[in-house]
Amino acid sequence: MTQTAIVAKWKFVLTFEDDETAEISAAIGEADSEEECEALIEYEMQHHRSLGKNLVDAEAGEVCAECDGEGQIPAGNGERVICQACGGHLGPVSPFIHLNMSSDFGLRNWV
Repeated sequence: MTQTAIVAKWKFVLTFEDDETAEISAAIGEADSEEECEALIEYEMQHHRSLGKNLVDAEAGEVCAECDGEGQIPAGNGERVICQACGGHLGPVSPFIHLNMSSDFGLRNWV
């Protein structure tokens, strides 16, 4: 049996709470690499901190770049076929990473 590497991209979700109103908001993004994902997360966190919002939750994960982790791709006329890039793998190709809330931001500090 031959294994091939899945071309993956990173997706992340950050949840924030406003200091004054307790309103919850989120930032969702994606990047081509772990380093780019880390940079985008750092940017989003700094931006939301400047608006008076605190990070509540954060997670990131790798998904197939072809099908976004859905395992299928459109085949035309409304039909879907198994993604050839990942062989129909559903969900993340590696476990989601959760931010260690007691540390500074950055994927290197994720657990």
